[in-house]
Amino acid sequence: MTTTPTSPNADEHKALTVGCGIADLSWRGGLELLGADRHRFLHNYVTCDVKGLSPGAGAYGFFTNPQGRILADAVLLAQEDRLWVEVAREQVEPILAHLGKYLLADRVEIRPLGGMMPLILLGPRVADVLGIDLSSLEPPWSHARGSVLGIDVVLQRRGLMGIPAWTVWSPEPLADRLVEAGGTRVGFDALEVVRAEAGIPRFGQDFGAENFPQETGIEEAVSYTKGCYLGQEVVARIHYRGGVQNLLRGLVFDGEPAPGSVILHDGREAGRATTVVRSPALGKTVGLGILHRRAAEPGTQVEVEGGGTAEVRP
Repeated sequence: MTTTPTSPNADEHKALTVGCGIADLSWRGGLELLGADRHRFLHNYVTCDVKGLSPGAGAYGFFTNPQGRILADAVLLAQEDRLWVEVAREQVEPILAHLGKYLLADRVEIRPLGGMMPLILLGPRVADVLGIDLSSLEPPWSHARGSVLGIDVVLQRRGLMGIPAWTVWSPEPLADRLVEAGGTRVGFDALEVVRAEAGIPRFGQDFGAENFPQETGIEEAVSYTKGCYLGQEVVARIHYRGGVQNLLRGLVFDGEPAPGSVILHDGREAGRATTVVRSPALGKTVGLGILHRRAAEPGTQVEVEGGGTAEVRP
């Protein structure tokens, strides 16, 4: 585990805020579903609406277990003849096995998504570097086929990154050529900083299998009108009967605690600092954590085990 706050390289952070940063997306993996029943089948196992996705549309949601807890987060892309499902790379095989348990008479084929080399491009100059007009990809998760540097790709408007971002799904390596076109390579740490500055949690870091969807604060991930899916009864009960006991919150520290530090309120453990970064935008160390309700009111002063305090933010 990292023992110091994540700090961005100055040139990389500048690229993300005034230029075009280019980052590898290999820490995410994917599945694809083919067959006539693909929309109806997947609709039954994620928290977002799948049946309503037309070609070119996308969504963000969670796979949940029968107890309503999160198995993985997922980005869905509806294409003409298939659905792409992007999940954390380490979750590809578990989700493939999970869905396979429920395949009975469904006209669906599920397989790993191979042959693609996805990149994330972030910042205000992405369109300039790609050399194409991105204005048609306004709703988050929408996507379209296009050509970049003579290569046929899928371009997707990405949400939940903290700044404007697009994914380029390419069958060939593109990063070096995009750097030549004016982009700047950025590392994972730089992405973590802008994400934390925007208060966006990441699966596997800030939330995981012990959490309910509502604890993440990502409201767009759950549809309360789509009907039944695995875990829906629990998720809906939480929503309509008063919510969860733990909530995602931002933290602004007066020191530099290590990620994973215990957060205390009135001498009692209230959660942990799951992400901790040094923020160039604020000039302070900031972070995220899922806190108990008694410590989650914005403006609350909490203590960090081992020394220091933090202010809770929305």
